Amino acid sequence: MSEIFSIDLIKNLQVHQIWWDDSLKEPVNILDENLPGEVETDIEIKGEWTPIKTDRVDYRKKVVIVDGVRRIDAHLILGNTGKSALLGEFVVGAFNLEEGKVVKRINECVIILPSEIDIKEPLTIGKAEYIPLSTNNTSDEGLYSSFIQRMREKEREMAYEFSRNGYTVIADGPLQVPFSEVGVTVGFVKSIRRSYLNESYWSVVLRLKKGERTPIFIIRTSENLPPKYSWYLRLKEPKYFESPFFGLVRLEAPYTLKLEEVQELAQFSGGFLPYIISSSTLSSRAPENLAPLESLERRLRTMFHPIDHIRATLRKMIAQAYKEV
Repeated sequence: MSEIFSIDLIKNLQVHQIWWDDSLKEPVNILDENLPGEVETDIEIKGEWTPIKTDRVDYRKKVVIVDGVRRIDAHLILGNTGKSALLGEFVVGAFNLEEGKVVKRINECVIILPSEIDIKEPLTIGKAEYIPLSTNNTSDEGLYSSFIQRMREKEREMAYEFSRNGYTVIADGPLQVPFSEVGVTVGFVKSIRRSYLNESYWSVVLRLKKGERTPIFIIRTSENLPPKYSWYLRLKEPKYFESPFFGLVRLEAPYTLKLEEVQELAQFSGGFLPYIISSSTLSSRAPENLAPLESLERRLRTMFHPIDHIRATLRKMIAQAYKEV
């Protein structure tokens, strides 16, 4: 869509206010994880749990990390009805551990609109083309949730593409359904936001040492979603003054895999991931963040369209739509 058509679109949408100052933040109550339902703990070990040791491995062949980065570009108020729209951009990419570089990346700009607004053509702002997507939930959280879901879909598609070609994929964050489309993928959950285990099992989790993992368990969510395998892993042991959650991550695997395949992934994660963690001098999220993951995110952010140019151009287009220049 040309800039002229985009200006007409802005006028038709009655865009008259834009948020993009420092108060523009991602909603804090948007979680990537689903609320836990039933948890089965006797999958790998029957009875009392003990930490499981892993042997160090350096297997980088056919392993990729898939992740995405996102940015909210603007929040638009439409007309006098209080309805709004969100402009956002995300980049999804894959980092090949054997080659030590980003081997694939895609960039997408989207405008999230109320479902009653039917737009087929993208909104062009400078060199960025914002693809229209609709949502029934027009609250700030609803708009942002739709934005996140779009990025997760692209991450899942990329993970499945590499998995289908024989790669083991480490995906940042919880696995996204449908699991039949993620193949051999390990979900890497850095933030321990909720407990899936009762107190007796948590005592095992908190005393894990570097490279040790818990037995595999199954999470059945309360939202009618497919179950998934999971386990906790210690990437680095905390010092006496650090939280017992320091260096602790949770991993997931699709329920479509056989238990023996999941055990191989669990042993691989314990023998490999603790040795590729990021340094605290380079990342504020160390040691829970992996060095290749940090490198991938940093390189993906360079693909964003210049935000100052986007916002200046949008401001000018709104002025032109209302004949203010």
